[in-house]
Amino acid sequence: MEIKKFLSYSYWRNFWNVLSPKEKKIFQVAAFFVIVSLIFLSVKWYLGSTESIAKNGGDLKEGIVGQPTSLNPILSQNDTDKDLNSLIFNGLVKNDGNGGIINDLAESIERSEDGKKWIAHLRQDVLWHDGEQFNADDVVFTIKAIKDPESRSSSTAWQGVEVQKFNEYTVIFELKNPYAFFEENLKQKIIPEHIFSVIPLANLYLSDYNFQPIGTGPFVFKKFEKSKNGFINYYAFKVNEKYFLGRPYLDSYTVKFYKTEPEVIKAFNSRQVDLYAGVSAGNLENISRNFGEKDIKLARYYAVFFNQSISKVLADKNVRYALNYAVNRQELIEIIFDNKAEKMDGLISQDVSGYESSLFWEYSLEKARDILNKAGWKDDNNDGILEKKLSKDANTTTPLSFRLVVPESAGLIETASILKDQWAKIGCRVEIQIVSSKELQSNYLEPRVYDALIFGNLLNYKPDPFPFWHSSQKLDPGFNLALYENSGADKVMEELRQSLDAEIQINDLKKLQSFIFADAPAVFLFNPNYILVSLSNLNLGNTNKINSLSDRYCDLDNWFLKTKRVFK
Repeated sequence: MEIKKFLSYSYWRNFWNVLSPKEKKIFQVAAFFVIVSLIFLSVKWYLGSTESIAKNGGDLKEGIVGQPTSLNPILSQNDTDKDLNSLIFNGLVKNDGNGGIINDLAESIERSEDGKKWIAHLRQDVLWHDGEQFNADDVVFTIKAIKDPESRSSSTAWQGVEVQKFNEYTVIFELKNPYAFFEENLKQKIIPEHIFSVIPLANLYLSDYNFQPIGTGPFVFKKFEKSKNGFINYYAFKVNEKYFLGRPYLDSYTVKFYKTEPEVIKAFNSRQVDLYAGVSAGNLENISRNFGEKDIKLARYYAVFFNQSISKVLADKNVRYALNYAVNRQELIEIIFDNKAEKMDGLISQDVSGYESSLFWEYSLEKARDILNKAGWKDDNNDGILEKKLSKDANTTTPLSFRLVVPESAGLIETASILKDQWAKIGCRVEIQIVSSKELQSNYLEPRVYDALIFGNLLNYKPDPFPFWHSSQKLDPGFNLALYENSGADKVMEELRQSLDAEIQINDLKKLQSFIFADAPAVFLFNPNYILVSLSNLNLGNTNKINSLSDRYCDLDNWFLKTKRVFK
């Protein structure tokens, strides 16, 4: 009876009426704190008993500088093509987010002891976007199509490799020689045999499927829009509900294309896009909305490559040494990248196995000037530029001067300007020549016509330097931009390609770094972080290190915009 009376309305009305004004205030304050405490304790209990996890939903729009030419992986021409193909297609293996490799379309990979035979056992639960079953025929067709000259594929990675179907879900690759980095080849995106086998390879470029693709990847082609002048404005994709790794969290993915970085940043600020990958550090200050930032590492370097066959000045090793000592790399990184870059003294990044920490160029104008002075470079006419007779029978002196070719990129142009000022301090005159990407390729890279060139090379966290430094790659289509030639270095790179022993590979890499450091065919500068800016609530997974720009999509199926709380 007493409890019933206590809970009755009349009891509390009488209780309230008998309280004095002061007592009523005390009661109200006490009641307020009790209620707030109960709410706080309830929230704390809820948060402690539950956890936030990803949930399905959300439409993501990415902005990219560039234009796609083909959404067919064997015909890809540029980074934009490769980005889009990563949304739609899969390889047998992929990046694991930390610079390594994990299986993708392959269930497992076997390698023979001599490294000449690789066996791929394929997953049996993969469907093409049109519902057809993925199998070994697709893999064999893709590789043979790449090798066939009629397809006009730009890939040369499969030369000397024979591929055959062992059974419906097993493929065998046979190599003429062991190749330690062959697993990287298996990242090749696979195309559907049942779609493309009916098309003559010579007509592959004409297929509508190059723009309306059918793949196995996390997203399915929906539509694209282009202007009358042919400029593609965007590609829209919807989620692959039957993706073999499980339904991705995002409902849709749209990629919008722009001509310049400032245009993408403007679109990001106006909320037309939610993600921009590859923003330069200097442009972060131009972003006016709240954003999340993710910095990813690439195994790459930017350098000034010297063409000693054209420039007699740069053929002097003393000049190349002096130029290296005179570069304040830390100043470049602070000014251009706001410290979002790694200082490079050679071709191998610090977080790559095989990095040789004992080889580095200290910044010393005193050493640079001393080297040049001892080598006979003098400023006899007091014009601030050193000169020297390059041969005993020369009638005139040659100034310490060269022309530096620079791609039309804001960051590289600024780099060239700072280098020009730094090298002027040791009596070296630099003429900067800025060229467009088209002009760079046809007029400079292909014929190798330049004194010096600023350019970047992308290696790998398991690097194969052969294409970039072996003497056989001095001419186009090789990438030996310094036209470097050293028989000892060549031998090391050849051994590195054939050795399957990790310790030997590390030792070979260190030997190669020693050769290149001693010969100084280039001035290595920096390795900028690959910066992504996005909606602050977009979770971009756990990717930290990638081997190519498109590897940033390696765990795209785990990206999410929305979350929910569940009990632990």
